[in-house]
Amino acid sequence: MKAATFLLTTFLSSSLAGTALASSFGSVEPIANPAVIDTLPLREQPLDVREAFARQLLQCGLVDQVIHALSSTHAVSTIDGLNTRFEVGAGGFAGNTNPAYVYTVIDSGPNAATIDDIKVLTDSLGYVLSQGSAFLLDADNTASFDFPANYVVLHFAAPPPIERSAALFETVGRIDPELFSTDTSGYTQYGRAYLSLQSAVPDAEFIAGYVEAARRFGVEYTPIVNGQPSLFQGGAGFPGNDWTQHPGGEEYLSRIPAQSHQALGQIRAFHLRVTADVLKKLGHGHHEGHDEAIQIKCQ
Repeated sequence: MKAATFLLTTFLSSSLAGTALASSFGSVEPIANPAVIDTLPLREQPLDVREAFARQLLQCGLVDQVIHALSSTHAVSTIDGLNTRFEVGAGGFAGNTNPAYVYTVIDSGPNAATIDDIKVLTDSLGYVLSQGSAFLLDADNTASFDFPANYVVLHFAAPPPIERSAALFETVGRIDPELFSTDTSGYTQYGRAYLSLQSAVPDAEFIAGYVEAARRFGVEYTPIVNGQPSLFQGGAGFPGNDWTQHPGGEEYLSRIPAQSHQALGQIRAFHLRVTADVLKKLGHGHHEGHDEAIQIKCQ
């Protein structure tokens, strides 16, 4: 049984974005795809080290630079600091959790961002950060992105550290590996909300696994409709680029207005330079916690 639209809107307005108007959500990871640069030495670091790398890049203003490049070249006209909010959160896929840049976007009401601009922003982040794919969800419209998608949201009492989100994902895996270790298994953390798209399993199996995970972990399962655990439905997308076939990021660039390509390319070059520097230091044995190996020079 699918949750009614009004219930979906009410729940997400309070739990995901903290505003009654925010209803689109995105996520992109900051560690480059291994097909672009061998990031395995960084990917093998403990989660707290990878999280520190992500936070430093964000503090360097990398995301702000992308938005400025798009706005100043008129590739987007509706993305701004009033309708878009970024933070470092957890992103899980196929049994692994990584730090991610998660964002909420107001796409209705005064000062709303358009769906087209949200898509351009997401493709631009995927290109700059050399990602195989990014994640998009419109909570209110199943047709905004690439396909309709069922999902559930588990509530923590307060925004958890990334390690705790990862532990919840692992709890899901112990209950049902089909919700954890497959190439359709994943989640994204937005504040205190842990959002998981339905894996390639029947509705009943997906619901039962997450209801049990919520019980074991002491978090709240939603949606509950007429007293029964149910599913939300929205529109999802995974815009991406095959870096083996398109090493210049051509699939992303084909969806981004051409006037911003040069500026975005410069930001991407910076990201690859600092990533290469971190990898070089890790190769020299600097790998204990938040040490000098992941210190990033913003200029």
